[in-house]
Amino acid sequence: MTRYFALFLLLGGFAFAQSKPDVLFIAVDDLNDWVSYLGGHPQTKTPNIDRLVARGTAFTNSHCAAPACNPSRAALMSGLRPWQTGVYTNNDPAQGVLKDVNTINRHFLANGYNTRGGGKIYHGYGSEGRTDSWTEWAGLFPSIKEHEENMNGLNRGHFDWGPVEGKPADMGDYKLTDWAINHLKTAPTDKPLFLGVGYVKPHLPWYVPQEYFDRFPLADIKLPVTKENDLDDVPAAGKRMAGAEGDHASVLKGDQWKKAVQAYLATISFLDDQVGRLLDGLDQSPRKDKTIIVWWTDHGWHLGEKEHWRKFALWEKATRTSMAIVAPGVSKPGSKTDAPVDYTNLYPTLCELTGLPLPDHVKGASLMPLLKDPAAKWNDVAVCTHGKGNHAVRDAQWRYIRYADGSEELYDHSKDPYEWTNLAGEVGMSDLKAKLGAVLPKEEVKPTSGEAKKKEGKGKKKKAEE
Repeated sequence: MTRYFALFLLLGGFAFAQSKPDVLFIAVDDLNDWVSYLGGHPQTKTPNIDRLVARGTAFTNSHCAAPACNPSRAALMSGLRPWQTGVYTNNDPAQGVLKDVNTINRHFLANGYNTRGGGKIYHGYGSEGRTDSWTEWAGLFPSIKEHEENMNGLNRGHFDWGPVEGKPADMGDYKLTDWAINHLKTAPTDKPLFLGVGYVKPHLPWYVPQEYFDRFPLADIKLPVTKENDLDDVPAAGKRMAGAEGDHASVLKGDQWKKAVQAYLATISFLDDQVGRLLDGLDQSPRKDKTIIVWWTDHGWHLGEKEHWRKFALWEKATRTSMAIVAPGVSKPGSKTDAPVDYTNLYPTLCELTGLPLPDHVKGASLMPLLKDPAAKWNDVAVCTHGKGNHAVRDAQWRYIRYADGSEELYDHSKDPYEWTNLAGEVGMSDLKAKLGAVLPKEEVKPTSGEAKKKEGKGKKKKAEE
């Protein structure tokens, strides 16, 4: 009887492995819409990213839940929005609030998946402080030129760029790709594989070998499309986010704008090469035909638009992302949808695609209807949050921003794709603003940074008393 029971378990495990698709979960840091298929910059070269996206459905109106690494990743991996967790910015610790949350990787691990992760999936803390979050967590891979060198002369920390000596193989993301390819080819087949591959580039500093800079001659570089005095109709809260007197003023004074664009394009091109290697590795593996690919970038990035640099804002350039899902037998190759979606949609979509139960705390809508029919009716909007009380809502046509002080911005993307004309104060816009604003929270939890300081203070007081 025992022998038959063991055989039953063995065959049952084999059947489970065969019935569940593998998942290649690719995260990218600081990549905006400068990919060829989104047309964010006319000189970008991303043939491999385009090749990946063309295998399934591209979401051309996708947005992060927060325009910073830490809160964006915390929201995507947990299915919880910043106002639910208190993780609003990079300064808000996520470890404590996520330590008992059933995140995507934990959910897949608990449901029989071999979960392997490497590179950057979460922000700055590989497995959220727990050892039971992954089957294996490889972490970051060492890279050349990791420390700030002030190559551009601006002396603004890791806000730096320039060509470095070394080979592509010396870069951390190259080593990460080797690691991922090895798992695709050799991971045991008795369990389905969830492989998290977190690319660090094009995060600052933009240090890549000279060959990538050579692909974009400096004399030919085109600057982003901008408008003089673009911030004139932006409320004070938005101007503070722009911080024009900081990065932008330094870039102009140091005559670094073209060099920065060149460096960003070069770093994206390096990333694209790694994506090509990863795709080739998948195609040469036994998992080729049964692997779901999820491609996502954690937020957008400004390079001088609205006199702003980096992410950390609620405009289109900061919130728009590159996202695609390749689901064999479900998505249609080469399909695109402009439905407004955000990263709280990914967790439920993955559960539905793989047949896993949906955790009770995950409330986002699955993208399955859009994967089956990119033109399907979609009633949701994308919501992005940057700091408590500051939110942007994006539907198919409009972007509405409401700051914590009640000030507003409103842009009509059908006529104003660069968001140059703020219509929030125009007559006749009240109903539209009310409709878009109806999705925003009435209550928001405090930032975890405040709670952490409070606990730290109590700890110091207790220690002093002891």
